[in-house]
Amino acid sequence: MERFSTSDLSPDRPRLGSNAKEVNVHVLSESVFCPRAAVLALESGEDTGDEEPSLGPRLDDFADYDEHRFVEELHAAWGKVRLWLTLAAPAGLLVFLVWRFVSPLAAAVVSLPLFYVAAQLWDAFMRIVELVREHAVFKAAAPVTIDMAPQQIREVNWWSLRKAGFDCRKPVDPYRDPGQRLVGKPWRVLTKDTTVRIPVIRKHRGERVWRQQHLVRAAAYCELIKTCELGDAPFGVLMFAGSYDCLILPNTTGAQFQFEKALEDARELLNVLDGGKYVPAEPTDNRCSRCHLGKPCEYVADKTDTELNGNKLVPLRTKARGRYFHCPCGDRFHWVPPHEDAVALGIAEGRQ
Repeated sequence: MERFSTSDLSPDRPRLGSNAKEVNVHVLSESVFCPRAAVLALESGEDTGDEEPSLGPRLDDFADYDEHRFVEELHAAWGKVRLWLTLAAPAGLLVFLVWRFVSPLAAAVVSLPLFYVAAQLWDAFMRIVELVREHAVFKAAAPVTIDMAPQQIREVNWWSLRKAGFDCRKPVDPYRDPGQRLVGKPWRVLTKDTTVRIPVIRKHRGERVWRQQHLVRAAAYCELIKTCELGDAPFGVLMFAGSYDCLILPNTTGAQFQFEKALEDARELLNVLDGGKYVPAEPTDNRCSRCHLGKPCEYVADKTDTELNGNKLVPLRTKARGRYFHCPCGDRFHWVPPHEDAVALGIAEGRQ
């Protein structure tokens, strides 16, 4: 299969007017999965390159690092250890002197700074442990050869990918394509040489598998990068929470066709929603069974409230086992999605 070129799809594609709806890549990818998910994405805020809000393990702490950064951070952590050890000595001496010449009670009072120093020292040691462990994972990653014109989805270790010559940076501002009226900001961008730019997206929970919306999302970011940075974006990368496993998602002609079709559908959905009265129909298949937007959680006032467009929604609470449950999709569309957990609680019926 040949690599994608914009001319392959629509050589005479007209430039959209300024009144055309601007489509957020997050909304675009969610619309591939479910129109109701697209509405929630639309009302939830800007695109951050995350599939959903981060409620589980995070990858931010070390994914940006390289060999030099690990060494720098280790030196900085050891510097903090030396600092807190230096402060611990006079603090300990003060406690001993007060205990010896005043009273044990007074010593207990003046020992509070020593406990603070001990806590900071413990945190510094734990940081060193984390850095050493992650650095070891980085060093142990096997070198790989990356196909710069991939045609198949491939699993690869994040550190192996980085060792193949990719630097990592966080985009400061969203990319905007005024011609396509498309906007989005991937979680990270991998760079290589002077022209290669690879968008990185994350999946926080669920199975470590790709779905259609991930392919469309990666293709959309690739298109934005090619337009805004005039770079080459032959594939995107999908990362999984709590793991350095990731997938290479090729930016093939087929992926770009799916992206353009999804973009047309998403723009049509936004136009319909603009009237303010259209409510997407509830799904009739089993897509809700593991959707995080329909996963019921116990309602706790001012803690689990659903907030959209800066406003808290009135929760649709359903009682089960002596407690009240709700979910973002239920609060927004006034129904109980047939999530597998809701079915287990007896507040929804499962679907095939």
